[in-house]
Amino acid sequence: MKRIWSMQQPFGQTSETLRETLGISPVVADILAQRGFRRPEEAIEFLRPTLLNLCSPFCFRNMFRVIDRLSLALEQKEKVLVYGDYDVDGVTSTALLYKVLTDLGFQAVTYIPHRQDEGYGLHSEAIERAAKAGVKVLITVDCGVTSVSEVGFAQTLGIDVIITDHHEAPEILPEAFAILNPKIRDSGYPFRDLAGVGVAFKLAQALLQSLGNSEVGIHSEIELLDLVALGTIADLVPLIGENRIFVHHGLYQMKETHHPGLSALLEECGLKHKPLKAGQIGFLVAPRINAVGRMDSARVGLELLLTEDSERASELARLLTKENLSRQETEKEILAEAIALVEREPIPRVIVLSSNHWHHGVIGIVASRLVERYYRPVFMIAEEGEEAKGSARGISGYPVLEQLSTQAHLLTKFGGHKAAAGFSLRTEAVEMFRVGLNEQALVFEETLFLEELKIDRHVSLEMVTGRLLHELEQMAPFGFGNPGPILACKGIPVHSVSVVGKERSHIKFRFGSQGEKEGIAFRLGERLQELNSEARLDAAFSLDWNTFRGPEDVQLMIKDIQVEADWRERPITEGEKSRDVYQEVAAALDEPELEWLDWRKLQPEEWPLPSNKGRIWVWNTTGCEPCLQRWNDFLDKECPEEGNPGEELATLNVSANKIQDEEESLGLILGLPLTEEDLREGLEKLRQIGICRIAFAGFQTVHEERVRQRCGSLAREELIQIYRDLSTRAKKGNPFRFGSDSKITGNRQIALKVFEELGLIRCLGGTDEFALEWIPAQSKLDLDTSLRYRNAKEWLGRAIRFQHKLLEVPLDRNGLEWKDV
Repeated sequence: MKRIWSMQQPFGQTSETLRETLGISPVVADILAQRGFRRPEEAIEFLRPTLLNLCSPFCFRNMFRVIDRLSLALEQKEKVLVYGDYDVDGVTSTALLYKVLTDLGFQAVTYIPHRQDEGYGLHSEAIERAAKAGVKVLITVDCGVTSVSEVGFAQTLGIDVIITDHHEAPEILPEAFAILNPKIRDSGYPFRDLAGVGVAFKLAQALLQSLGNSEVGIHSEIELLDLVALGTIADLVPLIGENRIFVHHGLYQMKETHHPGLSALLEECGLKHKPLKAGQIGFLVAPRINAVGRMDSARVGLELLLTEDSERASELARLLTKENLSRQETEKEILAEAIALVEREPIPRVIVLSSNHWHHGVIGIVASRLVERYYRPVFMIAEEGEEAKGSARGISGYPVLEQLSTQAHLLTKFGGHKAAAGFSLRTEAVEMFRVGLNEQALVFEETLFLEELKIDRHVSLEMVTGRLLHELEQMAPFGFGNPGPILACKGIPVHSVSVVGKERSHIKFRFGSQGEKEGIAFRLGERLQELNSEARLDAAFSLDWNTFRGPEDVQLMIKDIQVEADWRERPITEGEKSRDVYQEVAAALDEPELEWLDWRKLQPEEWPLPSNKGRIWVWNTTGCEPCLQRWNDFLDKECPEEGNPGEELATLNVSANKIQDEEESLGLILGLPLTEEDLREGLEKLRQIGICRIAFAGFQTVHEERVRQRCGSLAREELIQIYRDLSTRAKKGNPFRFGSDSKITGNRQIALKVFEELGLIRCLGGTDEFALEWIPAQSKLDLDTSLRYRNAKEWLGRAIRFQHKLLEVPLDRNGLEWKDV
């Protein structure tokens, strides 16, 4: 099916600022801007993922309760069961938590249900066997949040259930001893997209930080990150936020893994001791662990990750490869049969296929293949007598779990998320299920079922260089939520075209007048005749290294190629818009209903405030962060360190507080905004709540030290002092803990990030207190090689210049006259 190619326009000033500050190409700057990075400091945190940014596990509201219960279990030598799931996320979660518990001295055991015999989730039979074996605490990983009756049954047997899960929660939660799930209401955890293994790791962090010692703890967190990365990649959660940090550092840890089973598996995949990418883990490593869970029992995969015997690890790795090959053959057979079923009739909006001889463990993969081929939501069903089990995969804009819920009356069980789900139903209801889903799909616009290929940037063939690829690689790891950038060339000259591969299923291109660039298009061999006669083509591609032709040779990995692509301009969403503050302020000032008041030189007691103080709103830039406040809140809140109003407040829902009486309302831009963005945001928020009289107040002077703190800019002398402190601690013992005897202030954390960028320290884990490894400098270092240090220094300079400008710019009835400054 021919796809629509869509691309946004470049992001103007935002892109230019990123390019200049970060020293990157316009191509990469545009891509970062399109992906929501408006300020250089935001882009730096993305490009330089650090463990120093992880949230405390004790953000989970129930974490202290969990640690208290497990501490009691350790003290009383109670048996603790880790109950997992049979996919990679569940297996890695189980292995990780079991390792930590046993290292800390717990009496721990594991259990993973059999996919075919038992199915997903907690099962009463397993709980009953656990009670007979003396289990007193049951910890679920990657499951449990929907197991209301099973948790109740466990309670009657005297088992305390601690649920760690990441799936969407039902309205009625199990009455467990505690639930750790970032998706439940009031979980307390700020990042909701953790994989199951991510939640298990947060529990492991809390255990290590609470119960660890010099022998168990200081290295443990970082040594677990390879398992966290494996499960996170395999479960297709967004590779943003903490997930990005886990995978970035986990891939590095994987190269020197302390787990013999994972080492053997990497060797079996031909990846041992090589730089690793998320895609390699997702396509080569994870499927081998998944295969045993799909075809037989996931306990083989768990044994592989837990074994300390290298010979046994190699044996198990070979067994996983054998199971994976078997799974691939089964998948190929089912896929061929499914394609034949689909193509014998017009393709419906929703593809629902069913058979009584399909292997339930493989149909989810086949569903994904069909989505790739037809770009339709796919529901694959394996009939097992009177019962049938299904797997669903969706497309962008089609919420799978929500659509399943519309057919809940036909289902005996279902669960999952927007992109994928599992379900069960009576075999006799399959046809009604198919009809119901397709009738429900009529509510969607027809365009939803047209596949869109999102192009990140148009480039010329001459721009495709090794330097560009090096810059793009800084955006890795790539995956769901952070896809690899797709570039496109229009009318690219074609030098030669040929088919390659054992089954002649791939096409190799030589592009350019002399064939100087190579491209490879996988699984497009059937299009050879169509493309072979064309002198120029439109190509959409990602970039990778072609090691066969040399270490710096770049290869185009073709995503789509057309004689003439169907190009559309992708609309920019409100959150993606890039705007120049001067243009915005000017536009705002041109509106006749706005009244501008210049109180910059007045003392607070001289401000002619209206009598109704309830109509006054303040955009307060005098404190730690700019915030919108009601007048009374502004008076009540003082920054304890400086005695100035402006302590950061919770974000107000300004749209719900729309001011009706515009003539009596007043907005104050208080203090000197730090940046153009601060000023723009304040003006926008005041205008959103209907304020048309805006006063600039309290602009007396530039407080350079306060500006320095806001910009996170540390003087060289401050960095030297912290550096010496770290060096002294390292001499007493390396690695060492930092933070227990002195609060990790903002300045110290900034310094740690700078030192980490410079290669002077390595963070091994921790949140409130960090485990650090000191790495002596081998030569004199240039602080400006740290993006964080250089950006903060430049930001400081820009902020001070901007504030001086605000003090000087004239203000009359037409507003701020920027052009006259």
